[in-house]
Amino acid sequence: MTSLEHLNKTLGNTLLIWSTASIVVGILLYFFSFASLLQGIGLQSMLWGLINLVLAVKLLKQEEHTQEKTRRELSISLGLDLIYPIIGLPLIFLGPDAYLVGSGYGIIIQGAFLLALDLTFLRRFKQLS
Repeated sequence: MTSLEHLNKTLGNTLLIWSTASIVVGILLYFFSFASLLQGIGLQSMLWGLINLVLAVKLLKQEEHTQEKTRRELSISLGLDLIYPIIGLPLIFLGPDAYLVGSGYGIIIQGAFLLALDLTFLRRFKQLS
């Protein structure tokens, strides 16, 4: 296995673990909490977890990995990661109820993790050059 394939597999597995944990935590918070704030966080955890699960599986099943393609995808994702706080912060500060405030926190939590993940792996892919 080449270092490029290993790095792609590590990225996919990391995203798979995060997405699975997000779904489990989301289910627990959404269905077993009576606090609206925690239910809002739980909903975001489940939704983001499902999206990230699809991305992780796609990444792990991908037959052909090119360094340029993966770096480009990570760069685009990194740009999106910077937009997520723009969505989450108004919900936290202007949300009319605890559920929307929790949704804002959920978006910020997920976006912060993805920012760290994408930044870390973008640097690691650049080091392969």
